[in-house]
Amino acid sequence: MAKEKLTPADKKFIAKFFGDVDFDAKQITRSNRFSGETTEVDPVFALVYDFIMKVEAAINRRSDEALKSIHPELKMTNAIMNFDRARMIAMKMDCSAYMTLLD
Repeated sequence: MAKEKLTPADKKFIAKFFGDVDFDAKQITRSNRFSGETTEVDPVFALVYDFIMKVEAAINRRSDEALKSIHPELKMTNAIMNFDRARMIAMKMDCSAYMTLLD
């Protein structure tokens, strides 16, 4: 039996920010914004990756409004914590895709 990569807390984070997701859906392609290198990821990883990109942009703009548009509970005081949590979840889910896209 394979070890489950995501903890119940990780799944709770995913449910909070993305609702119910299909962990067994087909693959999606994402690309590194700097290198252009692409990789196939599962839909949950794609959601987490997109969240990371949006939160990073909002943090860089120091915009509570942009954070609220991503999720009503996001604000500058908790954005970095949630950004880091999402990055760690992405790394747990697919280390290779994480290294290609985010590291």
